[in-house]
Amino acid sequence: MLVLIMVLLFTLVLLLAFYVINFVLSIKDMGKNKISAFECGFVSVGKIQNSFSIHFFIMMLMFVIFDLEIVMFLGILVSDLSSYASFLLMIFFILGGFYMEWWYGKLVWVI
Repeated sequence: MLVLIMVLLFTLVLLLAFYVINFVLSIKDMGKNKISAFECGFVSVGKIQNSFSIHFFIMMLMFVIFDLEIVMFLGILVSDLSSYASFLLMIFFILGGFYMEWWYGKLVWVI
C-alpha cells in the first residue's frame, strides 16, 4: 500500500514538474493574432462580410454523412447473416442520396 502511494505521489510530482518546465520554456507571443480565436483560417478581426463559400460547407456535410454511413457499414459487416436485408436497405439509401446529390449538381467542384 505504501509503494502505491509513493508511486502515485512520484507521478503527480513528475507531472507537475513537467508542466512547470513546459510553461517556463515555452515562447509566449501575445500578439493580436495569437490571442484571438481561430475560425477555420479566416481572419477574426475586420469586416464580418468576409464569408466563405456555401459550396465547401455542403461538401463538408456530405463528407460527414458518408463517413457515418461507412461506420454503420462496419457494424453490419461484423454481424450475422440476418442483417443482410438491412445492409441492402442501407446501400439503397446511400445510392439514392448519391443520386440526389448528383442530380442537384452538388458534386461539381467548380465554384
